[in-house]
Amino acid sequence: MSSSSPPPMQKFHHYSLIKACTSLVFPNNSISLFLKVGLALCTFLFFTSLLFYLSVSYRSHACHRTQFQHSLPPFTKEEAINISHLVFGIGGSANIWQKRRHYTELWWRPNATRGFLWLEQEIPTTETWPQTLPPYKVSDDTTSFKYTCQYGTRSQIRLARILKETFEIGLQNVRWFVMGDDDTVFFPENLVTVLAKYNHNEMYYIGGNSESVEQDVIHSYAMAYGGGGFAVSYALAAEVVKNLDGCIDRYANLYSSDQKIQGCISEIGVPITKELGFHQVDVRDNLYGLLAAHPVAPLVSLHHLDYVEPMFPNTNRVDSVKKLRSGYEMDPDRILQRSMCYDLRRNWTVLISWGLQRGAVSFSVNSEGARGATQDFPHVGELE
Repeated sequence: MSSSSPPPMQKFHHYSLIKACTSLVFPNNSISLFLKVGLALCTFLFFTSLLFYLSVSYRSHACHRTQFQHSLPPFTKEEAINISHLVFGIGGSANIWQKRRHYTELWWRPNATRGFLWLEQEIPTTETWPQTLPPYKVSDDTTSFKYTCQYGTRSQIRLARILKETFEIGLQNVRWFVMGDDDTVFFPENLVTVLAKYNHNEMYYIGGNSESVEQDVIHSYAMAYGGGGFAVSYALAAEVVKNLDGCIDRYANLYSSDQKIQGCISEIGVPITKELGFHQVDVRDNLYGLLAAHPVAPLVSLHHLDYVEPMFPNTNRVDSVKKLRSGYEMDPDRILQRSMCYDLRRNWTVLISWGLQRGAVSFSVNSEGARGATQDFPHVGELE
């Protein structure tokens, strides 16, 4: 039997039924309201979430920034080093200070340099301490310390403790402790120039060896000789003084104070930093040739000047140093620095050591030959 199309009334009935069902589930007004409410709700949630995120993010960033800034100390550029940042500890004796005072007076500048001249006892009440010298202090008693060196004197214990006693005075704004003897002549501006190369907050032990090979072999190439002076950074001094007294007893067999100091510093693991301007002057007679060939380095100190001839003719020892200092004060950096030039027509070599020497030799000398020292002096070891 063939299929036939439903009658028109039946189609209409089906359409009306579907429309009626749809109207019951999704009426036209309900659909519109639903969409509007959904859109408004979504918009509200979006902006609420966005504002919440921005608020949390800002607070988190602000807290982090505040914490970071608090964790860093304010930046302050440290003042450049000057002579006031150095404290000198000078070893002397109540018995000979009058004889040696003139060497210290050559370089000490009242109200500028800081430090003390350490004596073994008070000076007599009949004597007046001059204002041109560092104020003096009396060293502590050292009779309880061991000293077993057969050819030395117990005064070396007292001299070794000058670093500790100077440190414990507690002066403010100290960067370097400089040790020397009462016959050491320092050149303070050049000393500041040398120490400016190093960080006083790190451990440094700065000085020079002896000019005598014999002395260096006996004592040590690793030691800064105390007569020529040596500098100890504040950071190192703070560590050394903690154990210095026990260390002095451990090195009771060593002869000199500078040997004992070097032994104590070596226990901390700090080596010497050598600077060529510190001069122990372990030579005798004529110092002229050694100084005229001074290395390319600032002149920092001279020692043992009572054991050498005056540096200039027709002067005594103190006046010869004054004359050297007159050239130094004009140009501290260049003092004793050697320059040379040639007069090819005369075949001359002209040599100039600023503040000390000018001269000419009647033959050509190359720069290597001009750097050598004229050995017109014996070493200390050669005299023994």
